[in-house]
Amino acid sequence: MNTSVVIIGAGLTGLLSAYRLQELGFDVKVLEARDRIGGRIHTLRSGNAKVEMGATWFNDNHFHLLDIVEEFKVPYFEQFMTGTTYFQTFSNVSPQEITVPNNSPSYRFKNGTVDLLNSIAAKLKPNTIFLNEVVNEVNVLNNNTEVKTNSRKLNADIVITTLPPAALIDQIEFSPALPNDFIALAEQTYTWMQDSIKVALTYGKPFWRDQGKSGTIFSNVGPLTEFYDQSNLDNESYALVGFASGSCARFTKEQRIEKIEAQLKMVFGEEALQYESYHETTWYDEEFTKSNRQVANLFPHQNGGHALYQEPLFANKLFISGAETSKHHSGYMEGAIFAAESVVAKLKSLHLTQ
Repeated sequence: MNTSVVIIGAGLTGLLSAYRLQELGFDVKVLEARDRIGGRIHTLRSGNAKVEMGATWFNDNHFHLLDIVEEFKVPYFEQFMTGTTYFQTFSNVSPQEITVPNNSPSYRFKNGTVDLLNSIAAKLKPNTIFLNEVVNEVNVLNNNTEVKTNSRKLNADIVITTLPPAALIDQIEFSPALPNDFIALAEQTYTWMQDSIKVALTYGKPFWRDQGKSGTIFSNVGPLTEFYDQSNLDNESYALVGFASGSCARFTKEQRIEKIEAQLKMVFGEEALQYESYHETTWYDEEFTKSNRQVANLFPHQNGGHALYQEPLFANKLFISGAETSKHHSGYMEGAIFAAESVVAKLKSLHLTQ
């Protein structure tokens, strides 16, 4: 009988792990709490535009990701950076024009980052991915592992979790309990993007390009700290997308919009206020990303890829995976792929292939 595996989380790590394991002959089910695949990859359609409210960019140093892009034939293109870029150092100083060298370009997916996920998911067997399945308990038994969700109970030989460690210990009860040193580490492992606010504005035309501007803003002041052109490759839809500062969390959405409009008007003029739609994702409010267990004031990537995450628990019945566990580019899409390849390699090394 085939070894059965339950994967918790249908993000990039979960989906790629599922595909690799199915190819090796495992019986795989992927349980996703959200009503969509992707996790912190979230391409939002707004009219004709597709805007990225989560993971977006990659570069030539992300060679594991580039291998997957080639394997699954996912089209991508170079981030538009042509024209004037603005940098604001202090609140009492006007934004300065700067030149950004293009010796290390970033790339975006032609059809949105979700295209990468859809391309992998399309290769999975029917009835592999189950949405709206919130895992509440994992009980490790003598012969197998029991997974309880909001709707049913499943049994598997192996469970792979791809949740950020802080979310894992916050959202799922384990029996036996997870080791104390693991729990302490998870509380002190930074969840990438948990404290981020992603902002997108769509436009009927790329007015900034007409002004000879790249659409790029870097600011130490905010409310927008980074902002970029996110028009599509075919120039059929136009958007500016980026990050608001963490300090914006104390404001209401309406107050954030007011402050963002003032900043954009200062940089681009009145045309910036003629947007067609405004979207924001406050990742610290995202039910299945945030954690009440993560301690305050962690620095980005803190404890990402820690050695404790590399070892299976409960006599090889529970494997810890996901972007934060990756020893390589922890938290990023590159890290998510590295984590998937790593956990699959562990199962192969344990002679669990079929």
